[in-house]
Amino acid sequence: MQRWTQGIWCHGAAVLIGLSLASQARPQDVALGGLPEEGSNDAIGFVVGNIEYLLVHELAHFVISEKNVPILGPVENAADYIATLALIREEPLDPAQQDRAERFLLATAGAFEASWETGTRLGAEVPYWDEHALSIQRYYNIACLLYGSDPTAFASVPQKAGMPATRAQSCIAEYARAAVAFEWLVGAYGRRPGEPLGIATEIVYEPPPTAVSASVVRALKSIELLERITKRLHERFTLERPFTLAMRSCGQPEAAWLPERRELAICYELVDTLYMLGLRAAATNRRQRTARDR
Repeated sequence: MQRWTQGIWCHGAAVLIGLSLASQARPQDVALGGLPEEGSNDAIGFVVGNIEYLLVHELAHFVISEKNVPILGPVENAADYIATLALIREEPLDPAQQDRAERFLLATAGAFEASWETGTRLGAEVPYWDEHALSIQRYYNIACLLYGSDPTAFASVPQKAGMPATRAQSCIAEYARAAVAFEWLVGAYGRRPGEPLGIATEIVYEPPPTAVSASVVRALKSIELLERITKRLHERFTLERPFTLAMRSCGQPEAAWLPERRELAICYELVDTLYMLGLRAAATNRRQRTARDR
């Protein structure tokens, strides 16, 4: 049986997202052949949304490690909650797109759901012992926090997510508890007014090897996503030591903090793999729209 990794990304470990690449088209094959017209824009947006979340998730790990933040429970759960709360509560990185954080969070939740469904279809082994929550749990946690943050604005989320009413009712209190913890983290370990911004972060874009990764890099640069996120990090926390944020080839699909190099790497292999998942999500959405229109 195939091993089923419990997320689209993980901290310092390879990511397979439950796809049987041996029996399906490989991401690099599609990428090198050029982007298919149908669904490609949606898939690129899907990748960019997931990159935003995974980057904030890994920066949460970075802050926990750098500031020696005490964590009760699995640190992966803490990083998930910090990333989700940061995207919900912080002012939009791009004022021209007020709903971008919500759309990107929904793209992330969709990736977790698609990963779980793909693994189920392939009969992959589920490692319940893994430090990450199951992909389907991470999906529902994001949906729950998003709904709990504003039950009126996100009234349709529980139904779309297939969330039981009992869980949906608890999401408001769950979000409130998480918000208190998030404010404590920023208040206890964040940069004080008037303190210097600390040492700047170097951002490196190594040459993308595929058409997909090149398109994603262009999309990221057009909205300055990496630059905006690192700027927000320095506004919130004083960093005593420099680190590098690099998009590069790694030999495996992952995003990881590499303490020995003081580098947070987002691998192009992960970008291509997420693109394949985004194409599947776009195709599913088209089928659902067609079914509703009939």
